[in-house]
Amino acid sequence: MLVSFFIAFREGLEAFLIIGIIISYLFKIEERRYVKHVIYGVVLAITLSIGIAYIFELLLGGFEGRIEKIFEGSVMLLAVVVLTYMIFWMNRQAKSIRSDIEVSVDKSINKGRVFTLLFLGFIVVFREGAETVLFFRAISYQVNSTELIIGGLVGILSSIVLALIFFASTIRVNFSVFFKVTGILIMLIAAGLFSTAIHEFQEAGVIPVIKNNIYDISNILSRDSIIGGVLRSLFGYSPSPSLLETVGYLMYIVLIVLLIGRFYFKRFENRVEKSSYSPK
Repeated sequence: MLVSFFIAFREGLEAFLIIGIIISYLFKIEERRYVKHVIYGVVLAITLSIGIAYIFELLLGGFEGRIEKIFEGSVMLLAVVVLTYMIFWMNRQAKSIRSDIEVSVDKSINKGRVFTLLFLGFIVVFREGAETVLFFRAISYQVNSTELIIGGLVGILSSIVLALIFFASTIRVNFSVFFKVTGILIMLIAAGLFSTAIHEFQEAGVIPVIKNNIYDISNILSRDSIIGGVLRSLFGYSPSPSLLETVGYLMYIVLIVLLIGRFYFKRFENRVEKSSYSPK
């Protein structure tokens, strides 16, 4: 339940914070008549996301045996790709997201493009909704449907409440900190999904096992325990993983950390170059 709560909370909070920025900016520039168009876009996105979840389950929920294992692993890998993209998108956009949104709103109003405002509200929520549907499908193989739904609903409601608190108070949201903290958790979740995908492909015989159960700590922390269950649903914890599962988990984390470090190093170099060429 925790992983569905976190995913729904994180995706919902990002969407509602961005929608809040759009609406509050429309009030700030006294163009509140356009707020309804943003809300129309939000409602359309939520409706379409629910429809996609239903169709996804209807069409892809009946696989069995080896095909089911391959499908499960493929969905998990797709979720890992999207989560990885999110990590880098968050690091790249964290500081400029508010100003970028305000510029987009100004352009839409100045050019009289009401549809653009509706589309802006739609695409912000639909992107998060579609990602949530994909992630929920990926983790549905690790948690039961009741926990998935309850965690998701509580996460969405919590994100709405927190977003309303932010905009009703004088608290300013530090998107940079928010994205960095959630980025770490997303990285660990993605690593767990990647490791679990390897496990599914091994069970399907798509990739070799090489060496199974390289260690076994089930007597210390089993999957059936409360903590083990939480770690399994959130980070894909396995008390007795295969060699490839362990290597895949560690390699994913190392690769992401190195790429993020390279990203910030390049940003630092660019700042140094700009400061060295600035007039004194």
